[in-house]
Amino acid sequence: MGAIDCLVTGANGQLGRAVLELARARGLTAVGAGHADLAVEDQDAVRHWLGTHRPAWVLHCGAWTNVDGCEADPDRADRVNGHGTGYLAESCRALGAGLVYVSTDFVFDGKASSPYPVDAPIAPLSAYGRSKALGEAAVLRHGMPNFHVVRTSWVFGPGGKNFPRAILDRAKSGQPLRVVTDQVGRPTYTFDLAEAVLDLCTPAAPGGIWHAANEGECSWHRFACDILAAAGMGDVAVGTMNSAELARPAARPAYSVLDTSRLTTQRGRPMPHYLDALKRYFQKERP
Repeated sequence: MGAIDCLVTGANGQLGRAVLELARARGLTAVGAGHADLAVEDQDAVRHWLGTHRPAWVLHCGAWTNVDGCEADPDRADRVNGHGTGYLAESCRALGAGLVYVSTDFVFDGKASSPYPVDAPIAPLSAYGRSKALGEAAVLRHGMPNFHVVRTSWVFGPGGKNFPRAILDRAKSGQPLRVVTDQVGRPTYTFDLAEAVLDLCTPAAPGGIWHAANEGECSWHRFACDILAAAGMGDVAVGTMNSAELARPAARPAYSVLDTSRLTTQRGRPMPHYLDALKRYFQKERP
């Protein structure tokens, strides 16, 4: 038995904050660590933190998520997202702790035309995707029944930078809005994802890969229109563009809809629809 119930990495990020809040609401003893507290790419620091706190579970929400930044510095991306995850997995195994590693739809190449099942072959297009795939391999190679990889997509939640906030800020500034139409995925609200992560912290959940995202799928353009409508700004025009026009340094998967059926079966219910999640997001973060 651990000295605490869970250690949450990335505690200053959108997801980490949601996981900490919900863990404590469930009556769990939870300690959060931001990168300044715990640089996961430092193996000695990882051993020290886990040895000091002796968590029953490590919920690894921390990552370097700047997709274009990772493209410019793939070595750093591998150190943080890949090797750092490996150090956590090694320490968790040594302590007998469970591990939930939050991964990404960016491990796929986006060439599919139907939702990706958990056992679909991965083929990341970007340094970010490759670094997260490296982290996945570092977790799964242990074959532990309490080690989980949770892939998610298009995450948004209260606090910090996110797509809904960027869209609203742009709309309020009066500047023209143009959003890509040729990338399709599943938006995911941090608090719904946090519930799913915590629900896997049980011996009843077999280890391995899970896909967790809100129900429904859309393009970024459709999501932008939905955001504005939910914020009472549905009269704001949203122009269209394609990914080539956006010209970002790192390639994004054109289609990254995740098949969440394994998680739905395990929990006995699907995650809420992203439109419902948007309403709850705006209840916490006023437009």
